[in-house]
Amino acid sequence: MFSNKGQGTTEYLIILAVIIVIALVVVGVMGWFPGLSTGITEQQSRAYWQSTSPFAIDDWEVSSSGATFSVQNMTTDELRLEDITMGSDALDLTDQNVTAGSSFTTPIDNTVTCTTGNNYSYDIKITYSVAGGIQGKTFTGTKPLIGTCS
Repeated sequence: MFSNKGQGTTEYLIILAVIIVIALVVVGVMGWFPGLSTGITEQQSRAYWQSTSPFAIDDWEVSSSGATFSVQNMTTDELRLEDITMGSDALDLTDQNVTAGSSFTTPIDNTVTCTTGNNYSYDIKITYSVAGGIQGKTFTGTKPLIGTCS
């Protein structure tokens, strides 16, 4: 009465679809898709900030006494570092000219503090100008600055 010609193919496709859905759920839970994972680690934050441009943040320390940064000019132009904003707090920095490829360590700024041993996560915005060029440019990181308060 009924033809079972396509039954095997249909069963195979349904089983394959179920396996693919399960695999995607497992991959998402394990964090292999950046958009599906819950956050980034301190190591991932360091790797990101050490490779950003125009300024890379090579190292930083946020402690109960304040914050300090080691920034490097990643461009071929001289840049004037004007401000670093952590979350909603702008650090009280004196403008600093940073030649191409060179580094600069900010003095400790007590605008942002934390409790020793606690984790922190700050969105970072860097305000800078190009020597002899565009003034008041900003760079906002796509990943937060993450660490443990020292």
